[in-house]
Amino acid sequence: MAGRPFLRPLLVWVGGSLALALAVALCFLLAPFLGGPGAFWAVAPRYIRAMAWAFGIRRELDGWGGLSASIREGSQPVIFVGNHTSLLDPPLLISTLPGRPVFIAKRELARVPFLGWVIWLADFIFIDRTDPQAARGSLKLAADCIRAGQSVMTFPEGTRSRDGRLLPFKKGTFHLALAAGVPIVPLAIRGGLGILPRGTWRVQGGGYRIRVGQPLRPEDFPSPEAFLQATEAAVRGLLEPAGVSSRP
Repeated sequence: MAGRPFLRPLLVWVGGSLALALAVALCFLLAPFLGGPGAFWAVAPRYIRAMAWAFGIRRELDGWGGLSASIREGSQPVIFVGNHTSLLDPPLLISTLPGRPVFIAKRELARVPFLGWVIWLADFIFIDRTDPQAARGSLKLAADCIRAGQSVMTFPEGTRSRDGRLLPFKKGTFHLALAAGVPIVPLAIRGGLGILPRGTWRVQGGGYRIRVGQPLRPEDFPSPEAFLQATEAAVRGLLEPAGVSSRP
């Protein structure tokens, strides 16, 4: 893309790819002592923060302190729901959100060398979108994991927005919240589109701001559709400029 840097992102991607191999190896070395998820969270956020610094990405987090202590400390599992504009959204959320949510990821990612191995180690939940029966089984597994205390992060748009406008939300996340009986915490990401939009590998440094809203509880809505509409409106509202964010 015209006007985007070339040399810096090229050097960071090359160096980062080599560092990723070392980070994955370290995860597997630590796994027998810390468990797979423990090893992932000991290594992955540090690696991602170093990559963000090298790219010139400034991570910001706003609104986390407004959540209840039970959510902040992880004793109340939730489903985080946000907009999706960049390939870097998942790693930047991993490195910034204190709640350690796992992602519901498409099964094809499990076959990606290094990346697939480490997110498998982290107990991310893979879903096969080409097989409805397998997808339902994955969502049941996700509900079981949430009820056991694991928070989850989802992008209910289902794909990255090309222009930053919020796409219509799909229903699966809201059926999952009802099945698990947990709140949804809406969040909005600003800056991802400028840093790495679809169609390019040329990362451009800049601010990456995550704004966290107040939880929405499934029992407060008469149907998954009403729950969906309220969450979509909350994310849309959080995307509006407001306030001064704080560094994580």
